[in-house]
Parts: sequence; structure tokens; C-alpha cells
Amino acid sequence: METERGATMSPARGAQQNVPVCVPAPASLHLLRGPQTNRQATRPSAETRVLATSSMDTSEGEDNEEFLERLMGLTAQSLPHLELQEHYTVLKELGSGTYGNVLLVEHQERGSTLVLKLMPKEYTDLRAFLREYCIALCLSSHATCLRALPIAFESASHFAFAQELAPAGDLCALLNPGEGLPETQVKRCAAQLADALDFMHSKALVHRDVKLDNVMLFDQECQLVKLGDFGLTRLEGTPVCAMSGTLPYAPPELCLLEASETLELDSSLDVWAFGVLLFCLCTGCFPWDVAVSSDPQFEDFGSWQNSTVGREVPAPWQGFTAKAQEMFKRLLVLDPNRRSPAIEVHKYLLLPWKSSSHKELENAGD
Repeated sequence: METERGATMSPARGAQQNVPVCVPAPASLHLLRGPQTNRQATRPSAETRVLATSSMDTSEGEDNEEFLERLMGLTAQSLPHLELQEHYTVLKELGSGTYGNVLLVEHQERGSTLVLKLMPKEYTDLRAFLREYCIALCLSSHATCLRALPIAFESASHFAFAQELAPAGDLCALLNPGEGLPETQVKRCAAQLADALDFMHSKALVHRDVKLDNVMLFDQECQLVKLGDFGLTRLEGTPVCAMSGTLPYAPPELCLLEASETLELDSSLDVWAFGVLLFCLCTGCFPWDVAVSSDPQFEDFGSWQNSTVGREVPAPWQGFTAKAQEMFKRLLVLDPNRRSPAIEVHKYLLLPWKSSSHKELENAGD
């Protein structure tokens, strides 16, 4: 649950359009402009990093939140009404969850295939749909963000938008429990995801759901992976409440929130989840169940993280080289204000991550 800002905004609904196909959202919405410099220790405010498009720039003095509100309103005005079964044939269900379904479909007249993400109106309101769709479109210009297509519609029961197909599934399908990926593949994922997060953070956006399931594969060797599912993505500074269910990816500052407390979103939340994801890719398991002191694995990590000299490396981290341990400790700093930006992973890509003994075991299994 989150505290919404600008909740009074109610996008104007366009008149029902009796069209045989989905129509593009207004204008060309897939580009973002803004400062392209990497984040440093002192982060610029969200208001200084402005979302814009190639054909629809922000007005003078308009900040990110105002621009997104305007974009959502314009998109709502051109959202057509049609029924899925009248225009598309469902070929396969690619995924399902609390959000709805992801389907591979074929256009009945054109014969073209595409992926549709369907969100039931019973659980998704128009505003939530518009926000996810508009954010996804705006991020589509980046090579490692899953591309949304300028096709969206609503039916009597669902909202839907189209996105590109990731033919090899997601990272979950590639991992076996307790078995990490080869280091070369891990580093390919690390480099591309760091780029995707750096791009999002440069636009004052926080993904909020970085995890294996949301990293989409375009081949089995991870030559191309993309970060997807922007349903929880929000602007920096958005207040969020305590989590109803805790995940291993959640940082300690989020896990410690009481029911009545809120936390202002910051990109450091994504950096923590990114560090946990990289550990999973290397080992095939999570470093802890939950980032609180009552979890023994996290308690050991926290003590090691805070020690200056002489403390033994906790067992789950002993398979990494000293430089890889340094990288993880910088991504997983307990103080969110001191966490390194995700892009810093690039500094470690040419260095070995796994110790020689673990590499020997990995090679023996090949």
C-alpha cells in the first residue's frame, strides 16, 4: 500500500471508439530527456530530472509528477474500448499473478503476434493502469528496459497494453535452487541491469520490484536481458507504507517500518534489491529470509558489514573474492544514504567474483 500524491486527478475518459484494432496512445511517448550524468553521492532532487518525450516536452516549471499526470490524462482520452476475443486469438499464457495475465496473442485480421498484459478492472483502477503504461512507454527508449508498445485498450472487464516478447522467459527459469549461474552470465546480467536502473534513477523513478521474476531474457546465455514490470514504479519522494508481506529483496529500512509509518522512496531501495539479486545469481539462493536482526543470516551480515577489521567473513559470502565482497558491501550498506549507485557495478566487471575453489566446482559441473 502506498500514499498517493495528486489522488484527486481523474483523467478524462474519451468517447467509446468502435475501432477494430487498438490505437496508439497520443503523441510519441517513448523517449525521455534529462541529465544523463551518473548519480553521485549527492543526488539531485526529483524536480531537477524532468521526464519528457520527443514530441511532448514538459511545460516550463512543470516537474516530473505534473508531467506524468498530464501524460496519463492525455492517454486516457484516446483509450479505445474493445473486446479481446473479437480482435485477437490467444495463443499462449506467458504468465499470471495478482496483477492479471500476460498473453501471447495473434491479431485476427493482420496475423501479427504480440504480447498483451491484461489487468482485471476488479483489482486495477484506471489510474493505476495509466501510470504503469505511461511509465513503461517512457522507459522504452532504453535498450535494457522492456519495451511497451503504443497499443492500449480497455474491455468490459480488463485494461490491456502491449509489450515486446522476451522469448527465453525470466531469470527464475534459468536458475536451479542452490546453483548459481556461470560468472560470465552473472556479469552480463549485472551490467545490463545496472544500466537499466541507472537510466530509471536518472529520471527520478524507483522500480520498487527488482527481482529475478522481473528480469526478462531474450536468450539463454543472457546476452540480452531487460528489466520489466513497472507496476510498482513510482517517483522518488513518494511516501510508501509498511509492507504487507516481506520479501528477501526488501532493504532493512523498509522491513522496520511500523504499520502507521511511511518512508519516502529513494533509488537506494532498488540498489539493495539489485545486490540481493546478484547474490542469488551467483549462488542460487537468497542471503537471508528478511533483513531484520532476528534473521541470523542477516544479523551475521550486518555485524560483518559494520566491522572495521578482523571479523570473519560469514559463510554465505566466503565463496566470493575480496573485490566481489567489497562490491556487495557497497551495494548493501545498511545506511541507505551511503549505498553506492547501481552503475558502480561496472567497476568490478573485469575482476573475478568467485573464489578459485568455487570456480573449480563450477567447472567440474559443466
